[in-house]
Amino acid sequence: MPWVELPHTADAGLEITASSVEDLVTEAAWAFYAFMFGEVSLVRSVEEHTVELECMDLLELFVSWLNELLYIYDTKEKVFSPETIEVDPKRARLLAKGNLHIAPSPARAVKAVTYGGAEISEGPPWRLRVYLDL
Repeated sequence: MPWVELPHTADAGLEITASSVEDLVTEAAWAFYAFMFGEVSLVRSVEEHTVELECMDLLELFVSWLNELLYIYDTKEKVFSPETIEVDPKRARLLAKGNLHIAPSPARAVKAVTYGGAEISEGPPWRLRVYLDL
């Protein structure tokens, strides 16, 4: 399993590893969804979707990425499955194209992905640690 849940007194933490920055984008999405929904099986695709982010650094990019996935769920009740991912680590830019799917019922409610305790290590292997405000 490329991710583990980290113990925390009030929030929840995730540590995700991958062999490339693009794989880290995908693994972070699936770890986040697995935390929120338990087992994730994508229900029919309902529309194409694109996520574009440009941030100050890679850590902000990944926190923003997960918060964008939460925003999509909160506003559309959908999950985004990225099909094509382009990341420019030097410019902290992300372009992800894929599909929105009907979201399953959440097992746990997440309010936000936070910067407190967040870390990213460039790889390989790439490693991301984030905490979720529950």
